[in-house]
Amino acid sequence: MVRLLFVVALIVFAAAKMQATAASEAPLLGLSVETAAIFNLPGATDDVAEEEAEEEEADEEADEEKDSDETKDADEESKKSDSKEDKEDAKSADEDKDAEESKDDEKSEKAEPTKAEKKQSDEKDAKESDEKPADEKKSADEKSADAKKPAEEKEKKPEIVKVKTKDLRIEVEAEGVFVAKEAEEVALRPEVWTTFKVLEAVPHGKRVRKGDVLVKFDEKDIDEAIAEKSLAQRLGELALMEAEEEFPRLEKSITLNYDQTKREYDQAKDEHERFQKTMREMSEKLAEYYLKSAEQDFDSAQEELDQLVKMYEADELTEETEEIVLRRQKFQVEAAKFFVDYSKINHEYTMNISIPRREEMLKTAVELAKIEFERAKMTKSLGMNQKRYELQALRETRARSVENHAKLEQDRALMTLKSPADGIAYYGRQVNGRWIEIGSQEQKLVPFGTVSPNSVVMTIVKDRPMYVETSIGEKELPTVNDEQEVIVAPAADSEVELKGTVEKVADVPGSGNKFVVRVELKDEKTPEWLMPGMTGKAKITTYDVKDAVAIAADLVQADADDPKQKYVMVQVEDEDKPVRRDIKLGKSKDKEVEVLKGLKKGDEIVKGAKDESAEDEEDKDDEKKE
Repeated sequence: MVRLLFVVALIVFAAAKMQATAASEAPLLGLSVETAAIFNLPGATDDVAEEEAEEEEADEEADEEKDSDETKDADEESKKSDSKEDKEDAKSADEDKDAEESKDDEKSEKAEPTKAEKKQSDEKDAKESDEKPADEKKSADEKSADAKKPAEEKEKKPEIVKVKTKDLRIEVEAEGVFVAKEAEEVALRPEVWTTFKVLEAVPHGKRVRKGDVLVKFDEKDIDEAIAEKSLAQRLGELALMEAEEEFPRLEKSITLNYDQTKREYDQAKDEHERFQKTMREMSEKLAEYYLKSAEQDFDSAQEELDQLVKMYEADELTEETEEIVLRRQKFQVEAAKFFVDYSKINHEYTMNISIPRREEMLKTAVELAKIEFERAKMTKSLGMNQKRYELQALRETRARSVENHAKLEQDRALMTLKSPADGIAYYGRQVNGRWIEIGSQEQKLVPFGTVSPNSVVMTIVKDRPMYVETSIGEKELPTVNDEQEVIVAPAADSEVELKGTVEKVADVPGSGNKFVVRVELKDEKTPEWLMPGMTGKAKITTYDVKDAVAIAADLVQADADDPKQKYVMVQVEDEDKPVRRDIKLGKSKDKEVEVLKGLKKGDEIVKGAKDESAEDEEDKDDEKKE
């Protein structure tokens, strides 16, 4: 491209040089003016020369613009040309430099206008410059005059607004979230086990089939706990069996012991009572009798001895037989005397020691028997109950052990969580359609991570069909009702619009004093990329009227005495001044308000006009007060 430009420039310079040479040689050759003009020789008319010069200049400018455009387009291509072509171009440029300068000189001389033409051109420019300010001045004056007219008209004539009808559609916008109609939570709700260490888990958002493993936990600790519980369960079973066998024998022995102690207590009481009533007195009498009997025997023996002595002494002769009789009698007297002494001692012992001691012993026996009886009685009533409770406690402990063992076995089944249905695995649970636990669950559902018991680990979501859950404030609640039309635009692509209807509005407020609204989608075909949990904007049509009378809100005025009464000032035919007309307002949207009664299409409202009758009455009231 650069080389082509240089070639064109050389051709132009050569042509100019030939014209200059021919012009200098024309008079010498004696050519006519026409011929000289044809060959660009001197003698041709100046007009022809000037036209040719102007044409050449126009052609050169066009060529230069074209070359300039082509040069811009080919800059990158020119930069990529090799060094050899650059050197050749530079050499060619040096060779033609002198020819180019001579051509420029000749061209400038040839293109220079004559004095007459220059003067004529200057006069024309001056004339145009004189006419232009005048025209501009005239135009400015006209504009000023035009601007003045509306201002004067505004001062004279108030603005009139013609009443028109239009379709009035009021919508409530709310942020919503797409929620799957079918979703099943995968909850970790163990009975007794609390440690769940993750070995592996499916990633968030993976499509799974029913029965696929979602999470696998470490089973080592729970297996050890189950083994310990099994051993404790067997030991508890043996202890319970022993207690069950021993309880009837224990119950019988306690009953026998109670009966025995009762008998002993009764006997002790009877013995003590018998001694008090009978045996004490009899013992005392017996002691007295023994003493008296001994004394009586002694007196009898002594008296008999005295009689024998007297009898034998009267014979004055003592035979051998008599001596024997006397000796025997003396011995009997001595024995009787000894028995009297013994009886006295025994009487004293019996009366002072034996009888009181017997009484004390019987009394103590009664008290001991009573204690043993009361103990046996207590054992029979309380002890048996205690043993019965202990046995019941063993039974309950055994039952709990069996139950805990069974619960551990159930919890062991939770060591592998499987998908309850086909769908997409979402981490955590959804709250009002939003997945707020994904971040925390992603930190837990990693190898060696720990999942808390009694939590929702995942939710298996069936991505179709879906509904939209949104919420509205207290202000919008009275206007939103079931079966109203809704347009939902996903946040991912606002050009997509899904039709739906309001299915249910919550009766009571929830979080943030918002009322949950459920929107049923009518469109069966939704974009494939639209998934549960994605957000969008719901537009609920709360009011839709065709050809409603709607006016600007700033046209409405309120009655001074009754602010609830609204009115407008209208222009009525055959009336010089605006007339007040009371109106009944309906719904409002943006800066417009619906007129239910008092206006119709075509009525003319005077903006800014006041109710003069009301002002006159106010002035009169003020004068009366003064």
